[in-house]
Amino acid sequence: MFFDHFGLVPDRGGATLDDVLGAFSTLPWENLTKFLRKIQAGTQEEEGASLLRGPATVISEHVEFGAGGTCFSLTAALAAVLRVAGFACSPAMADMNHGRNIHCALLVDGGSGLFLADPGYLVPVPVPLDPSAPSTLVLEGTEMRWDPSDGGAAYDLTTIEDGRPQWRYRLRTAPVPPREFRTHWEASFDAPGMNSLHLNRRTGEGRISAHNHDLRVVRRTGRTNEKLGGDFAVRVSELFGLSPALAAAADEAWRAACAARRTRPS
Repeated sequence: MFFDHFGLVPDRGGATLDDVLGAFSTLPWENLTKFLRKIQAGTQEEEGASLLRGPATVISEHVEFGAGGTCFSLTAALAAVLRVAGFACSPAMADMNHGRNIHCALLVDGGSGLFLADPGYLVPVPVPLDPSAPSTLVLEGTEMRWDPSDGGAAYDLTTIEDGRPQWRYRLRTAPVPPREFRTHWEASFDAPGMNSLHLNRRTGEGRISAHNHDLRVVRRTGRTNEKLGGDFAVRVSELFGLSPALAAAADEAWRAACAARRTRPS
């Protein structure tokens, strides 16, 4: 589905690692699908049903609804796509300010060395991992820098926007076994961020993100903020590519969850 949708050829001599990551990075980072999955599972009588959106679901829902996913589902889907294209890869875990093992990415054998593929941060190219020097990627509106530590056992990502550096995560380069990866993935459904709707997408001019009804646009020239309000579904469709029906369903579910917690949506 992925290769057909993006017009790529997975056979030897076909799609390169750059081709695959460039296409995959157009999938938005969003938790609307994850939020709905959790809400719907909570209303079903069947117990033990998996909350996880596997690679086939992630790709098919992108083709049909413009959906993406969060770092876990995106990483699992990208791993499946890369393996079809003949690349060896394995997931790795990262720690962030608000917890351990809450971000993930892929370590990829690119033939000429080890590379990082980070779909959760919408990175459109493979990042070479050199234990002796940092790797820097300059995108419109954002600079990203991965600094090695402990002889390459870990890498720290710092982003710079509007001249302001911000540490994002420390990723450990030890491959994570499938069972452990699944455990961290399942635990992510109980993260505090799952009480809100989040979206991120890169554009040719920079990055756009939404937190509930608050939209932020980051460009080289600066940042702007906007309220999505009652136009949430339409604006999410226009800006992030999700179908209006999917965005409206997530917004309705979020509002209902807010009401149940007796909080006021912002």
